[in-house]
Amino acid sequence: MLVKDGQEKVALNWDVTSDDYIIHRRGYPGSFFRLIRQFGIGMPWQQILDIGTGTGALAFPLARQHSFVTGVDISPGQIATARRMAEKDGLDIRFIVAPAEDIDLGNERFDVITASMCWDYFDRQRILKMIGNYLHRDGVLMLSHIIWKSDSSDIVRATEELVSHFNRSFLGFHSEERVAHWGVIPEWSAKSFQLQTYHRYTENIAFTHKSWRGRFRASKWIGAALSEDDTRAFDSELQRILNRTVPEKFFVPHNIVVQIFRRNNPRFV
Repeated sequence: MLVKDGQEKVALNWDVTSDDYIIHRRGYPGSFFRLIRQFGIGMPWQQILDIGTGTGALAFPLARQHSFVTGVDISPGQIATARRMAEKDGLDIRFIVAPAEDIDLGNERFDVITASMCWDYFDRQRILKMIGNYLHRDGVLMLSHIIWKSDSSDIVRATEELVSHFNRSFLGFHSEERVAHWGVIPEWSAKSFQLQTYHRYTENIAFTHKSWRGRFRASKWIGAALSEDDTRAFDSELQRILNRTVPEKFFVPHNIVVQIFRRNNPRFV
């Protein structure tokens, strides 16, 4: 996959991050799922299409709430890992390997379409057409995002400096800028959607040395972008930083953003 990061295109290989992803990027805290249930998302027997599902950070919790979930991702490795874990957990989740813009689900329609941490990867015109094809007339689109707060602690600052050293495309990244990038009512939504709700809040997320290292090995800046040798070197240096900076268990504030849109016309442009 090629994505534009700043002014350069970066080739990403999500397959190699799959094992770290399923263990160390488990997704959102319980507060997130309690919040979205207030808006009718994640209800029993609800049909949900999770695009850019990765290893199922949204798909698994929603399926445990007895929603019928279909997860779609372009990475065969991530889907293989998700299928293996779903079978282990006894969850009936349908996983599909495909670009979300190109899926063919016939006459199926979904109550909710979700996109977590992936919206900017899609071709905007094509993904909106797909959503128009498969979202119920009274269905909703939910975009969500969780990322650590930059400059919130010594370990965050030190980790960001290390990422920048290994991957120049990370330079200038700040979580607050990423959150603001979307806007409350994005320009692309004007013709097709009406914003139902926007929530942004901060929650402390617990990490250990092992899980913080794994979280970055599973990121687009390290594991998905660097060579195996460079990823190993990054991981080793991060361990040294952790040893001298924080105790074995620590907390990092994260911004969590939820945007829920309802269709404002029966057809998309």
